[in-house]
Amino acid sequence: MSSVPLHNPYLAMEGYNCFGCSPHNPYGLHLCFLYDDETDEVFAMASPALEHCGYPGVLHGGIQATLLDEVGYWAVHQKLCLPAFTTRLELEIVRAVRIPAAVQVRARVVETHRKLVIVEARLLVGEAEHARAKITYYRADDRIWERVTGRPATTSCDHR
Repeated sequence: MSSVPLHNPYLAMEGYNCFGCSPHNPYGLHLCFLYDDETDEVFAMASPALEHCGYPGVLHGGIQATLLDEVGYWAVHQKLCLPAFTTRLELEIVRAVRIPAAVQVRARVVETHRKLVIVEARLLVGEAEHARAKITYYRADDRIWERVTGRPATTSCDHR
């Protein structure tokens, strides 16, 4: 496997505090993404903390959804170099994730349409799949991104 770290263009943005991928959020997941050119997938490793549990010792389903949504967004970013918004997330939790665990999330773009992008994502512990998601993203042009976020679009794709 050959993997390339993805450049995060949001790092220099004032107020950037994403729960999933900002290193500045003290409660966040601090995900860093890589691109696997052999599988055409974006992936990240995570070590969820006890604070991310629902039932004691079990990773909360909402955190699993967040991990999958984050890796899905970065798959869109890597493939299309466009900002996007999640419009639909279909989550299937296959088995519980016991904490502590080294979790890997992987995603790939499976369909692109004029305004929508479909991504498939998986959450793995070791080789075992614990959750999967089919996620739809809305491809935001610069005008829509600025209207929704109040900021100019950040579309830097140094990894390409």
